[in-house]
Order: sequence, then C-alpha cells, then structure tokens
Amino acid sequence: MGMSLLYRVLEPLPDARSALDRARELLREFGEWVDDPEMPDLGSVVTVDQFQHARAYFTRGEWRTESGRPFPEEGMDGFWEGLRRLGVDRGDDAYRVEVDLTPELSTLWPLPAEVELELARVDTLPFGPPSLDTCTEAEVDEMVAAAGPLALDVHWYADLRGLPSSKLCGVQLCVNGVWTEQCSEPAPGNHAVYLSIGTRNRHVADDWLRATGLTLGEAQTGW
Repeated sequence: MGMSLLYRVLEPLPDARSALDRARELLREFGEWVDDPEMPDLGSVVTVDQFQHARAYFTRGEWRTESGRPFPEEGMDGFWEGLRRLGVDRGDDAYRVEVDLTPELSTLWPLPAEVELELARVDTLPFGPPSLDTCTEAEVDEMVAAAGPLALDVHWYADLRGLPSSKLCGVQLCVNGVWTEQCSEPAPGNHAVYLSIGTRNRHVADDWLRATGLTLGEAQTGW
C-alpha cells in the first residue's frame, strides 16, 4: 500500500490552542466529511520540563531509545550510575527500563542523546479516555489544554473536497512536535498542522494544493 503525503501549513502557530483551532479551520474549509478524531498519541518525554509536567498525570514510565534499538554500549555510564543512586534496578532488558516517576528522576537530565522516557498509559482523563481508537472533540480540547510542554499528536481522517479519493486523507496536528517520516518527533515549543492528501491523489496533487491558496511545505511521507 502506498503512503500518504503530508504537507505542513506554513503559518505562525504560537501556541497549542492556535494550532488546534487552525486544524479545525482546515477541516471545515476543505472537509466534505470528517471522522471523529483518532485517539491522540502522547510523545516521549525528552526535557526536564516535560518530565515535571507529566508527573501531574502519570505515575509510571519506561526509559528507552528514540530509535527503538538496544541501549548503546557507550555514553551511558553516567545515566546508569544515576539510576543506581536512585535505587532503580536496570535489570537485563537491553531495550527498556521501567520506573516510577519520582521527583528524583529529574536529576538524570541532561539525558544521553538518544534516550527518552515513554509514559505508561493511564485510565483517567484527560489522557486516558475510555475509547482506545477515537475520542470526542471535547476530549481533544481537554488533552491539548492539559498537555503543556508535552508532545501530543491528533489526526482526523476526512474526505477533502475536490480530491478523487479519500483514502488516508485528513489533517494532522502536532503539539510540541514536528512530522518527520511516517511519525512525529518531540520539538518543545513547536506546533504544526499538516494536510494529508492520501494515497491515490498524487496525479492531481499539484493542482489541488495550489488551489487551496495555502503556503505549504515540501511533501513528507505520512500515514
């Protein structure tokens, strides 16, 4: 199956709320129909400010590498020593270390280059609504308001008016993040909105994108 293409809307979006509002404006302007938003994804914690904020909502997490590969052999001694001082058992898992989010973990920053903290799912709002697949717009409002410095991704599948196929079309919102290649990565303070033109519209993409009147970035591999 071919991949969708995402195009960033190149406009100043100074905060998460303005980025969310812009995403919804695009859906109203170009969407023939719009599905309920997909359950937002929380990005990994990479800064100490994100960690401090996350502790208001999460109690557990796990250290891992950004690439999903095993922890590197070099450059990790100080990090492992810091965990030992805090009484955290590294165990023998080369891919992850589970931890309670105690205040003392903040002393581990700055982290090694590729290490990040993934937050364990919670069952309570705002970051744990009952549905595992979709949520309501009200729940999106609540999550974006609560995210603070945390990275949060939301996407809406939509039939974009004027495109012959709706397959994987829609709008992507990245709060404190940017889209890279088939995923987003944390970028604290950066908020971005993207149009996805799906997998079957490349033959009309240039004309359709030009007709939007929007200033857009280069195509990026999307969903």
